[in-house]
Amino acid sequence: MKNTDRSKWKMNTRLNHPQRITPSDSNPPLLAPIYQSVKFVVSEEVGYSNQFIYSRISNPTLKQLEMSLCEIQKKQDCIVFSSGIAAISGMLLGLLKSGDHIITFRELYKPGRVFIRDMLPRFGITSSIISLNNIQSLEKSIQPGVTKVIHFESPTNPNLDIADINFIIGIARKYNIIVSMDGTFAGLHQHTEFDVDLMIQSLTKFGNGHGDVLAGSIAGKKILINQIRQMSFMLGASLDPHAAFLIERGLKTYLLRYERHCKNAQQVAEFLNTHPKVQKVFYPGLAESHSHALAKKQMKQMGAVVSFILDPKAGQIADQFCHKLKLIQFAVSLGSTESIICPTHFFFGDDLIENDKNEMGIGPYSIRLSVGLEDAEDLIDDLKEALG
Repeated sequence: MKNTDRSKWKMNTRLNHPQRITPSDSNPPLLAPIYQSVKFVVSEEVGYSNQFIYSRISNPTLKQLEMSLCEIQKKQDCIVFSSGIAAISGMLLGLLKSGDHIITFRELYKPGRVFIRDMLPRFGITSSIISLNNIQSLEKSIQPGVTKVIHFESPTNPNLDIADINFIIGIARKYNIIVSMDGTFAGLHQHTEFDVDLMIQSLTKFGNGHGDVLAGSIAGKKILINQIRQMSFMLGASLDPHAAFLIERGLKTYLLRYERHCKNAQQVAEFLNTHPKVQKVFYPGLAESHSHALAKKQMKQMGAVVSFILDPKAGQIADQFCHKLKLIQFAVSLGSTESIICPTHFFFGDDLIENDKNEMGIGPYSIRLSVGLEDAEDLIDDLKEALG
């Protein structure tokens, strides 16, 4: 405020321009403040591009979160969004134009799959959707000079297939194609050693960790992030500063939470794997899992999601089973402190043709369980009782 002589102002003016307290550098707050301001006073001392001007473009609280996410993911730059799907759509619209082609996989997060398959064609962008279990067909799907992005997820939602990341990167580099990966299920700290151009995260999940904030992020190479950032300004999918503050707070306990999540999930998966009323368990931490060897090679921890298929002979479909549980709640999403469960056939596969659902293990008896931070014995007792 240039004019600091408040004694000349009338009360309406004073109320609209209150006095401010700015701690000195020798007396800073322990926690960074929330900059819950849309606008910033523009300085004449530095260039406009180096200032905070409007929060849709940049905000100090958002910038701090982006810096933290860069650090944990070992990336050059980062941008945060109002949700995970906003990050995916912002990335694709920022990088692709009419006439371009993208390759992705049917074992993708459903909203991402629907956006690529049904909405991108409206912008003249075509796609090939192949199976992650038929990865050898990847190179055959490439249209040289036209295919611009390969987008995949690992582990996948809901049945935790593991992508061979080095194989995908190798094919992409051969044809100068951008590689984007959704690493939400694996968490923020895994897969950092791979040369993935862009890593997408739904911060709604493990990053925040408490189920009360929607957010997403893209971390990766600066030249690509700058291109996406320009599109994000226009889409208006900016994250609110208070939401950014809550995620930054959640990151303080992220590694501790994730370790407990994974420990509980391993115990739950092992219990389900031996129960006679469970036909199949999907969890890369199980030695007999078809993806165990690849997961062990690429991941330090096996995640907090356990998917399984009830034995049809046991007499209850997924919806009935989920409603019978008492401790574990019937709800969508994952990565929160509490354990939640839901059937997969409606929430994650209703857009797929029947053959794809059958091959992917999605049906009326299939279930996804996000294992929380409760005592594992209590979770197993609840599952045991519902299984009968």
